[in-house]
Amino acid sequence: MEKEDLGDICFNCNQFLPISMDEPTEFGICLNDEVFEPFIEELLENPKNASCQDLITIKNFSGEKEACDNFEEIELIEIDDNSPLGIELSRLRKTGDLNIESFKMALLEEQIQNIDWKTVPVDKSVAQLKSSNLKERNAAIPHLAVLITYGNIDAFNGLFNFFEQLPPPKTTEEVHFKIELLRYLTRSDKKIILIPHLIDELYRTASNNTTRQWISKIFQFLEDVPQEDVQEPLEKMLGDKRFSYKLKKKIKNILYQY
Repeated sequence: MEKEDLGDICFNCNQFLPISMDEPTEFGICLNDEVFEPFIEELLENPKNASCQDLITIKNFSGEKEACDNFEEIELIEIDDNSPLGIELSRLRKTGDLNIESFKMALLEEQIQNIDWKTVPVDKSVAQLKSSNLKERNAAIPHLAVLITYGNIDAFNGLFNFFEQLPPPKTTEEVHFKIELLRYLTRSDKKIILIPHLIDELYRTASNNTTRQWISKIFQFLEDVPQEDVQEPLEKMLGDKRFSYKLKKKIKNILYQY
């Protein structure tokens, strides 16, 4: 198929997202708008289910609007008939459902599937982690977590740096928060670099009923990493009088399995 000049309108911009993926619509939002930064993953999955419906109601506009200076034309030079997009367009033709609206919808789905999540910029979300506004900070964390799952190294580094700077937990809320962050960080193939910090956490965290769950999570992590990366620091901990009999028993259990 030859590339079609669709015109410099918002509907033909890479950053324009229709407010519904379930039915044709000319209305959408601009993903370049900073207010949608914390909700990008939700919006790309399904705008109708995103948690920012109030913002969508306020910010949506017609895709027929003349594009702004940040216009990024949808690049479509050729469609392989055997590609997912080509197969979908062929199906729409056979059922008689192929029109400009269904074409744009199929094109949008193809565009989302082709996003390179590993290189999506995370500067804004990382900056939000330092915000004194907890709502803003907490909105950035799941966004970075999703990108970590897709192999985004910058997202991992940003969340790990934030994680490293947190003090040892003293309350139940702090314990649950650190457990949540650890769960997100362990999604990465780079999770092995967490080992030195988590070993240090065992030294710095007071062992009591409040922190027991956090300490257990650290040991669970250490059980799943390569022996050569953890055996020496664990053996060193066995000779440290700061660790209780129960903790040393956990350490011995990990070493025993090796």
